[in-house]
Amino acid sequence: MLPLRAGRRAFLGCLVWASSLVFRRPNRAFAQSAVVDPVDLSFRGTLEAVVDAIVPRDRDPGALDAGVPARIFAHLSTHPEALRLYRVGLELVDRLAHQAGASSFRALDGPERERILSSLASGPDSARQPGGEFLARVRRDVLAFYWASEVGQRIVGYRPPLSGYPDYADPPSGAGSPQR
Repeated sequence: MLPLRAGRRAFLGCLVWASSLVFRRPNRAFAQSAVVDPVDLSFRGTLEAVVDAIVPRDRDPGALDAGVPARIFAHLSTHPEALRLYRVGLELVDRLAHQAGASSFRALDGPERERILSSLASGPDSARQPGGEFLARVRRDVLAFYWASEVGQRIVGYRPPLSGYPDYADPPSGAGSPQR
C-alpha cells in the first residue's frame, strides 16, 4: 500500500504543479502591450497627415487607404529609438505648421505640407539634423509599408505566387509550361 500513497502524492504534486503553469497570470513586466499606440493622440493626426503627404490619394489609393499609419504604430511599439525620432520629428513638423500660421500640420493643404516636409531636407547639414533624419526615416517607412501592402501591390499589378515560385496557379499569358 505504501507505493500507492507515494504514487498519489506524486500525482497530486504534479497536478498542482501543472495547474500552476496553466492558470498562472503572466508577469506584466515581461508581457508586451496589447494596445499598439506609442504616439500621443495629438500626434496621430500629424502622422496621418505626413503619411498622406508622402503617398497621397489620387486616381490610386494612397498610404492612408493601405493602412500605413497602423503599421507604423505597430513598428514603433517595438523600436524605441525610432519612436523617439518620430516624436521629435512630429513635434518639429507641428511647430513649423504653427509658424506658417496653421493650427496644425493636418490643417494645411497638400502643397503647404510638401513645402514644410521639404524644408526638413534643405540645407547642407540637414541630413544629420533631427528633422532630416525624421524625414528620411518616415519616407522610408511609408514607402516600405505602402508597397508591401496589398493595396500597393495591386496598383502595380503584382500578384505574389500562391505556393512558391516554380509553378504558378494561373501563369501569365504567353508563358510556357515549366521545364522539369
